[in-house]
Order: sequence, then C-alpha cells, then structure tokens
Amino acid sequence: MNNKERFEKLKIWVLELIEKAKWLLEMAQKHIFTGITRRWLINVFGVILLVVILVFSLLCAIVKNSYYNSCISTLRANGEYVAKYFESHVYPQYHSVPAGFMALVQDFEDKSTMEMQVISLNGNTVFSSTGFEIAELNETPDLKDARDGRPASWIGFNVPSDERVVSVSMPLYTDDGIMVGTVRMMSSLRQVDRVLMQMNLSIVGIGFFIILLTTFTGVYFIKSIVAPVSFINETAREIAKGNMTARVKQADKNDEIGELGRTINAMAEELSQNERLKNEFISSISHELRTPLTAIRGWTETMLAGSENMDSTTHRGVEIIYSETERLSKMVEELLDMSRLQNGSLKLSVEQCDLLAEFEETVFMMSERAKSEEILIEYIPEEDSIPALVDKDRVKQVFFNVIDNAIKHSYKGGRIEIAARIKEQRALFIVQDHGEGISAEDLPHIKDMFYKGKSQKRGSGIGLGVSDEIMRLHGGTLDIESTLKVGTVVTIAFPVKEDDPVAAD
Repeated sequence: MNNKERFEKLKIWVLELIEKAKWLLEMAQKHIFTGITRRWLINVFGVILLVVILVFSLLCAIVKNSYYNSCISTLRANGEYVAKYFESHVYPQYHSVPAGFMALVQDFEDKSTMEMQVISLNGNTVFSSTGFEIAELNETPDLKDARDGRPASWIGFNVPSDERVVSVSMPLYTDDGIMVGTVRMMSSLRQVDRVLMQMNLSIVGIGFFIILLTTFTGVYFIKSIVAPVSFINETAREIAKGNMTARVKQADKNDEIGELGRTINAMAEELSQNERLKNEFISSISHELRTPLTAIRGWTETMLAGSENMDSTTHRGVEIIYSETERLSKMVEELLDMSRLQNGSLKLSVEQCDLLAEFEETVFMMSERAKSEEILIEYIPEEDSIPALVDKDRVKQVFFNVIDNAIKHSYKGGRIEIAARIKEQRALFIVQDHGEGISAEDLPHIKDMFYKGKSQKRGSGIGLGVSDEIMRLHGGTLDIESTLKVGTVVTIAFPVKEDDPVAAD
C-alpha cells in the first residue's frame, strides 16, 4: 500500500466516523433514547463528541501542516542556496549555462534525501541529481511560477512514479541578472506520510479513548439516576393503582433520589391511612344504614299489604318510599361489597350449581322489570345446563348488575338480546342492548369504582367494578364492547374444563 492509498484510507475513515456520529445523534433525537438519557446524549455526550472530533481533526491538520511546512522550508533553503551558488560561483566560472547546470548537479551533496532538477527556460534541457535521464518533464505549478521569476512550492503526486512528493522551484540567474533556467528541489513524502499516519492513528486513538471514557462514566452516572427514577416511577404507578403497600427502596440514600423516595413513601403512608379511614367509614356507615332501611322496608311492606284503606295518592307515596328504600339497600350492599374488596375480605362460598339455571332465573326476574320499562328481552339459550363450582349468590349479583345496566341504558320500545353458550372451554353469557352506548373516552374506565362517565342515569358507579372483581375471583372475565348511540355488548365468561368432572355431569 503506497502513501496515496494510506492517506485516502485515513481520510475516508475519519469521514465515516463523523457520519456515524451524526447518525447516532439523529437516531437518539428521534426515538432511541428518551428522557434523561436522551437529554444527556444530546446535550453532553453529543457536545463532547463534536468537540473531540473537531479538536483532534484540527490537531491532525496542524501536525500535518507542520511536517509539510518543515519539508518545504528545508527544500526552500537548499533551493535558495543552490540559486545563489549558481549566480555567484558556478556561472562566473564556466560562462556556459549547460556546463553550469552540469556542475550544479555533480556538486550536489544531499542526493540521498532529496532530488535536484536543473531545467532550462524552454524545458528542453533537464539535469537531475539522480543521474537518470528524465524522459518526460513533470510540469508542476511551482515550476511554472519559477519560470515567471517567483519561487513557489507544491505538494502532489509525481507523474512518472505516482509517488507523493513535495517540490520547491527557484529561478536561476546569471551574475548579470539574466534568468537562464530554474532549479527544482524534490523530496518523497513516503516517510513523512508514514510518520503522520502513525501520529494520526495515535491522536485518533486518544480521541476514541476520551469518547469511550466519557461514555462509560456518563452511562454509569445516568444509570445511577435513571434506574432509581424508573423504580420510583414504577412504585408510584403501583400506588396510583391502589397498591398502598408499595414502597420506594432507594429511600435510604443520602441524596436527592433518597429524599424523593422518602417523600413518596410518606405520601403512600398518608394515602394508605386515608384509604383505611375511608374504608372503615364506608363499612361503618353502611352497617349503620342497614338497620333503619330494614325497618323502613318492613313497615312499607306492611302498609302496602293493607293498602285497601289508602287513597291513591297515599298508596303511590308508599310505593315510592318502598322503591327508594330498595334502591338505597342495593347501594348499601354495593358499598359493603366494595369495602370488602378493598380490604381483601370478600370471600367466595363456592358450591356445585347449574350456571345456566341461575342465569335464566335472573333473566326471568329482570324480564318483568324490562316490561314495565317497555323493553323486550329476547333470550336464546344454546345449552341444556352449565354445571360449575361457583358462589351462586355472587354470580347472580353479576348477572343482575349487567342486565340491570342494559335495561337502564336502553331506549323505550327497544330490545335486549341475551344468549348463553359454551365456546372454546368457556361458558359465555352475552347481554347485548341497542341503547345509548358508551363513549370511547369513558369505555376504558367504565369498571372503575364510582366512575359514571357522562351518563345521567341513576346509580353509584360501583356495580360493574364489584362484578369485575367477582369474575376475577372466579377466574373469569367481564368484557365490555360499546359504541356511542349504537349499543353495548357485555360478555360474562367463566372457564370450563372439558375434563372437569363437575362440568361433565
């Protein structure tokens, strides 16, 4: 590999390094890194990378120019000496241009380090210190300038040998001040380029080491921040989901991260205490409400039983009292269930039963209510029975809540389609209405406790949340699909195993 190829290879390598650095920064800015890591990469590492590339590129250029200028200065000094020597000694001695040129070449002592060429003005006569005849004269720019009386230098590739060289050309004058030719001092840059290559590689290696060191130290520092922050973020998410037992483990550190962890832990403790007080209050007030509600319901039932002596207004008023008492009793039971769920005290009392029979019983009971609302329930059973081990009271509670919601959100004169089937080892109970539906904004939160969205219908917003938790305890699912102004499809799914002896009965 010659010097020209080495130089081109180094140039290409540096350009590729710069392009890769640009690509890395662009990718980082788009989507590779996010958050603190992304900001560090762009604001710190990116600046350091660019500074290192610029500084070390400039250093390589300075070293290169220094070596080349040193070579040019040496050749220029030799050229000036030869020109003065020709003018003051050689030409006055020989009074012949060709003889003087020949004497210059023969008396040249630095033949081992550089080549001297003495050239006539027309370029027809060329003498070289190498002793070889020059068949084709390389008309370099410095030679052309020297013919015009201006000393000049040039760096490039010599045409005959295709070798990278540096040359300095000087005009030659007689003692009478007449220009008779030029002298060109030439030297190979092979050794210089080899030294420059080694120095450039050393400089690039140092730059790469600085970048690598910066990367490792930066990654370690970022990791010491990002990892704890990520863990704190996950802990905060757990707390936001209702897991009040989640705590930040980095709270023992004596820095800002530790202080943040201690603050979040204190917040979680406070929230846990408030949640505990809230649940205790809900449980206590719900139990306290049960007794008067039971009494009110009992007396309204007694009054309705002897309603023949009541006028129509009084009878209607007692019916309203009874209806509202039932609604309040249902709300109290939902509050108690929610309290049990949040306390983890909701237990299932499973027994063998026919899921289909429990479902049909709920459908029959709700059909009467649907008729009063001028809504038709169409029930399409596809199975004879669906035996399973479940808590039948809780399962009926789920069925009731789902069908009740379907009736509540259907339009007068509408219909509700209900089906039951077994598919892919799952017992499916499907309730589809064609009512007001649920907006895409509300749908993801519809099973959250107390969430009612934009609906104006009466209700506590607890029923679906409790039903979803009951299905989870049974290993099943409660899936809701809905389109606003089109309707809602609720699928209650219980797992059914084909080899389950209960399911096979």
